This record gives sequence, structure tokens and C-alpha cells, in this order.
Amino acid sequence: MVKPHFHSNLKETLGEDFNELLYEIAPFMEPRIDIYESDLYFNISVDLAGARKEDLSLKCCNNMLLIEGMIQTDHKIASYKKIQKERFYGSFKREVLLPKNCELQHIQAIFENGVLSITIPLLEGTMKNKDTR
Repeated sequence: MVKPHFHSNLKETLGEDFNELLYEIAPFMEPRIDIYESDLYFNISVDLAGARKEDLSLKCCNNMLLIEGMIQTDHKIASYKKIQKERFYGSFKREVLLPKNCELQHIQAIFENGVLSITIPLLEGTMKNKDTR
């Protein structure tokens, strides 16, 4: 499990170049993720090409969204020789720290075309602020 403060410590310790390298290799270690926030919604998109809906799980606890699952490999035939492997396969676990002003009881998740899209409405009357996380 990666703690939210881990990236900032890593950047300070090993430098900006190493931090950029980690983001380059991240797609080979776990699914890629995009996070967006508007005045009304907090949106998360997870790249899960090859995953099956029944192999995915979402759990929420203390403003942390846990996205877990398994992506099976298509090619398990022993006689195949691997030429190049760039796609992610295997089990994964991603944690996303959610803003405190999320309405978790109204979370919506749609899995289509290999992308898990999670939309969480923000409480009305709250201002978009990075300090709310």
C-alpha cells in the first residue's frame, strides 16, 4: 500500500528525475488512473483493458476509495515466446484519497470499453479546495 505522503518524500529524497521515471514505469506495475474534480463532481477513471466486471471491487473507508481487481492474461500457452509485454496483468489495488466533501452515498461506477469511471458528487455549498482532502 502506498501512503499518500510517499510520493513527496520520494521526490525530495531521490530527485525529480527519479520521480518522473517512476511515473513512466507505473503502467507496468498497476493500472493507470486519472483524477479530475469539477465544482460538482470528483471523477476517477481507471484504465482496465482486459478486466472483467466481476473481477473488480470498490470499497470506501475514511475518505479512502479502494479499487481492487484482477486482470487475467490472454496468453497462457507455454509454447508462446514473449516478444514484447507492455500491458498490465495480475491483481491490483489502488487507493485514492477522496475530498472530505464527497457524497459517498451517491457514488456511481460504470465499467465500459475497458475503463472504470467513478463519479462522486460533491456536497452542495462546499468550495473546491485542495485542503478538503
